[in-house]
Amino acid sequence: KLKGCLNISGDKSISHRSVILGAMSIGQMEIHNLLESKDIMSTINILRKLGVKIKKNNEVWIVNGVGTCGFKQPNQKLDAGNSGTTSRLMFGAVATNPINTTFTGDKSLSSRPMSRVTNFLEDIGVKINLTKNNYLPVSIQGTQDCLPLKHIITKPSAQIKSSIMLAAINISGKTSIIEKQATRDHTEIMFKYLGIKFEKKINKNGQAQIIINGPKEILAKNIHVASDPSSAAFFTVGALITPGSNIEIKNVCLNKTRIAYIKILKQMGGNIVVKKIGKLSGESIGNIKVKYSYLKSIVINKKLAPYLIDEYPILAIAASRAKGVTKMQGLSELRYKESDRLKSIHENLIASKIDSSIKNDDLIIKGSCEQLIGNNKITTYHDHRIAMSFSILNLICKKPLKIDNLKCIEISYPKFEQDLKSILDNG
Repeated sequence: KLKGCLNISGDKSISHRSVILGAMSIGQMEIHNLLESKDIMSTINILRKLGVKIKKNNEVWIVNGVGTCGFKQPNQKLDAGNSGTTSRLMFGAVATNPINTTFTGDKSLSSRPMSRVTNFLEDIGVKINLTKNNYLPVSIQGTQDCLPLKHIITKPSAQIKSSIMLAAINISGKTSIIEKQATRDHTEIMFKYLGIKFEKKINKNGQAQIIINGPKEILAKNIHVASDPSSAAFFTVGALITPGSNIEIKNVCLNKTRIAYIKILKQMGGNIVVKKIGKLSGESIGNIKVKYSYLKSIVINKKLAPYLIDEYPILAIAASRAKGVTKMQGLSELRYKESDRLKSIHENLIASKIDSSIKNDDLIIKGSCEQLIGNNKITTYHDHRIAMSFSILNLICKKPLKIDNLKCIEISYPKFEQDLKSILDNG
């Protein structure tokens, strides 16, 4: 069973934005509780190649900003590794600097679509060359003469919005971004915290609009990164499905766009108590208490997809132990993550003798309380969230699951195994 208290690593989304905006600011920024995962190191290494001095001093990361137009011409390709956030946000950050850059990535990232971001940057006057019109490697010829335009985003993606916002900081005039469906708002929260003025309003039809009147100067300000709610989701489900469990996860980011999974798990009958304790660098934080619970099935509406994109794999594990049939609707965007997550989840559930089916873009899981035998192979497709989700399922298997790649967990959560062991009570 899982017992005790846990302080988990810093949030991935906030960590990326901290180092990028720190690099684009004037002065020195200290970042506390930065997530030191492979994805974040990809962002840091790219910024260093662009002439930004970043170092770690004891437990604090120090970023010496170069301003919004201070990136230097790199003398080598910029490798984003496995990180979609690194590549897509950095496209916008470099677009308004008069430099030429080429972005590369690993095999998985090189199969993920990039035109969804670059199309908007081409509209403002940036010259971009994509491989096969959609993929990495991507060459970007930045310019200081970008146009202030109105952008309408039809695909719900915080990465697209954030990339345009980072470009808009350095564009003369009014950039307007309209989202047909609201997405995670970490970039807006950090803009506000750093004093980057912008306007956000909800139009009559319910669409969100962000207006940035550039150019803007950013003054460095120290950032404390809240703990990652997506990482907390694994332990939350672990405690819910493992008899006798009772845990508390501390200082977790409680951003409304990130904790939809808690609402879902509560609807499933999960004994979860959330206590808000304050704010950290603009983000709400709190403690999450979780106890073992008998779960029941529900239907998860496709409208929630943008807020659950990283949590579907672990929610599928919860659904596998819930009484009845859980239906997760409209998961098309899962096909474009680190792996085709819809396929990855389904195949591994079937391999674990769990009743799962896919209908169009819906995932349908019939739960059961019978003990799982285990001992079957889990194919992670080098996807960190698949590896962590099935590590949680492993807690309740008679024999250990044979997970083919646990190393990929380092992409987002290097301390996962260590943190799991710290609350594992075999008594």
